Amino acid sequence: MNTKKPNKVLAPLVIAGITIGFFTAAYRFIFVKSKQDEQSERELDKKIPETDEFN
Repeated sequence: MNTKKPNKVLAPLVIAGITIGFFTAAYRFIFVKSKQDEQSERELDKKIPETDEFN
């Protein structure tokens, strides 16, 4: 039988690409989301009037 040798370059590149994609997705989920939460909290603080304004 004539068996094909596995490609020793392509497989590690595919695995590395998947791993990098996973880490970037995790980074975006953790850090970018927290920055958006901080911005939304700042906007809410601007919209909520101080209680001293009513007294």
